[in-house]
Amino acid sequence: MRARPFRVAGEGSGSDPDMFAIMLKNLMGVRLSIVSGYPGGAEMNLAMERGEVDGRCGWSWTSIKITHPDWVTEKRINLLLQMALQKSADIPQVPLVMDLTTNDRQRQILKLLLSRQQMGWPFLAPPGLPADRAQALRRAFDETMTDPDFLAEAKERQLEVNPMSGAAIDKLVHELYETASDVTGATKAVIAEGAR
Repeated sequence: MRARPFRVAGEGSGSDPDMFAIMLKNLMGVRLSIVSGYPGGAEMNLAMERGEVDGRCGWSWTSIKITHPDWVTEKRINLLLQMALQKSADIPQVPLVMDLTTNDRQRQILKLLLSRQQMGWPFLAPPGLPADRAQALRRAFDETMTDPDFLAEAKERQLEVNPMSGAAIDKLVHELYETASDVTGATKAVIAEGAR
C-alpha cells in the first residue's frame, strides 16, 4: 500500500471511509486517492465490482462476513489491513495497523482514532444515575452477553458477540480523556482533508 497507488471509495467529508483513508495516507504513507460521494456501502461495493475503485477503508469484518460471504470464500477480495486496536481472531493473517506503527506518536494517534471501534455501540445512562442502578444495568448486560439462548440466536443470525464491559469502557474513556493536547492536535491534523 505504500509502494503502489490505488483508489478507495468514500462517502463524503467526515465519513468513516474517508477519514480512515485520509488517516492511512497522512499517518502511514499509504499511496491512495479517495473517490468520494458514494451514498453508502452497497454503492461502494458496486464501485469495486465495476472497477471504479480498488477498495474501501473502514468496512467491518462482521459486515463483510454477513453481506458478502462469497467474496471471502471465493477470495474475491483481499483484506489488507485491520483498522482496530486488537486483531480479530477470525483473520489472524491480516496485519493490524497498530503493528505497523514506527513510533509512539503514531500509536497514540491511532488509539485516539480507533478506540471507538473497541466500544462498538456502547449503552449509556444519564449523569447522576445512582450507583446501584448503574451496577444493576452492567450486571444485566454482562449476564446477557453470556446467556446461552442469546448467544445461540446471535450465532443463528451470524452476529458477532464481542462485548466490552462497562468497567473496561470506563477505563478506556478515562485514558482517552488523558490524551495530551499535542496528540489531539496532531490527530486533528492527520485526518484533516486539506492534508491530503
